[in-house]
Amino acid sequence: MALISRQMISQIGWVTGSFGAAQGLRLFTNVILARLLAPQLFGVMLIVNTLRTGIELLSDIGVGQNIVSNRDGFKSAFFNTAWTVQIIRGILLFGLALLLAQPLAGFYDSQELTEIIPIIAVVFLLTGVQSPSRYLLQKQQAVKTIALFDMSMAAASAVVHIALALYSPTIWALVAGLILATTISTTTSFFLIDFRMHRITIDRAHIKSIISFGKWVFASSIVFFLAMNFDRLYFAKEIPFAILGIYGIARTFSDMVGTLVQRVGNMMIFPKVAGFAKERSELRPAIAGLRLKALLATAFGLSVIVALSDLIILLLYDDRYIAAAFMLPILMAGAWFSILSTMGEAFMLGIGKSVHSAQANFAKLLWLVIAVPIALINSGFVAALCVIAMADLFRYLSLAYSQWKEGLSFIRQDIALLSLFALLVIVWRLVFSQLGIVADFDGWLAYGSIVNE
Repeated sequence: MALISRQMISQIGWVTGSFGAAQGLRLFTNVILARLLAPQLFGVMLIVNTLRTGIELLSDIGVGQNIVSNRDGFKSAFFNTAWTVQIIRGILLFGLALLLAQPLAGFYDSQELTEIIPIIAVVFLLTGVQSPSRYLLQKQQAVKTIALFDMSMAAASAVVHIALALYSPTIWALVAGLILATTISTTTSFFLIDFRMHRITIDRAHIKSIISFGKWVFASSIVFFLAMNFDRLYFAKEIPFAILGIYGIARTFSDMVGTLVQRVGNMMIFPKVAGFAKERSELRPAIAGLRLKALLATAFGLSVIVALSDLIILLLYDDRYIAAAFMLPILMAGAWFSILSTMGEAFMLGIGKSVHSAQANFAKLLWLVIAVPIALINSGFVAALCVIAMADLFRYLSLAYSQWKEGLSFIRQDIALLSLFALLVIVWRLVFSQLGIVADFDGWLAYGSIVNE
């Protein structure tokens, strides 16, 4: 097969291995912080991080994707122009965050945000000046170097956050930890390549190319942010911060699976499909076998995780976070559609059809905006949770239609895999409950009692 090689297997190993190590460090950090800090602090920080991400995506024109996909990406004039655009964007976002601090604090009825947001805004300046070295390495498919960098940054972040929380178990430990960790990442990024290569450059032709490519990335980024974070933004207004913090922990676990697949898609599938030199008609046969093997392995692994997910919460967290043991299996099961969607997006980006990603995320967003408030108001938090778990199904359906139009449909394969995944979840859960490893159905429902109090 054209897309399978020993090198690719090695690269996937580095991607998944480094992701697992980095996520393990983040999980360890999260568990320690959960024992040192109160749940409502995580709720406040969930709002802050969500708003920060939203502000960043307001001006995302795909600087990194431009460097990876453009034939001139390695040229100094191109990547330095992209870097200069990124710096200007960071300065503008810093100013925007300062202007929005008071209105956002008023909207969420939290005066803490008036103080926190202007300080967090420094992160925009730091990420703005961050070296484009990561994207140059991604273009070269230097997966090992990127993997080692990510693991090192995760370790540094863990040390910084835990040390600050031990010193001051308040919201300011999380705020200062974010700023210090970002500072370390930005500084280190300049040493991934020769730091002397960086120059403030403005090349009009390259700026035009960046903006032309980035217009759909911009649209897709905004829709993607809202689709991925509407639940957090909406719940922050409608439920207590303590429940929001617990929900944030459950979402962190469920998002890990989708993030891993997205990482593999961005670093492996997207560049491979984009560089496929043969006729389009040969692309689907070339990737069908690899895709099937990857999803079969994912179905077996994810089904075990879903069946054991409530136990993970009970083992790692104290009783203040027990409601997450009820939330996580529901959200984790919904991650299956996120996985299928992420792979579909990587294929569509690889053939230059970024518009389909925006359309798919809009379909998901439309479902959330309509269904989540209706479910929460009429049937409560549990119903809203189920609505959220189903959201990526609508994203997948949109992408499946787009792939069918482009001759890249895998709908029959996906129906069979979904059936297998659902069956495996049921079988594993029954086996584990019979062995006494996890609670039975009534015991699992009891974990969610705090949500309805």
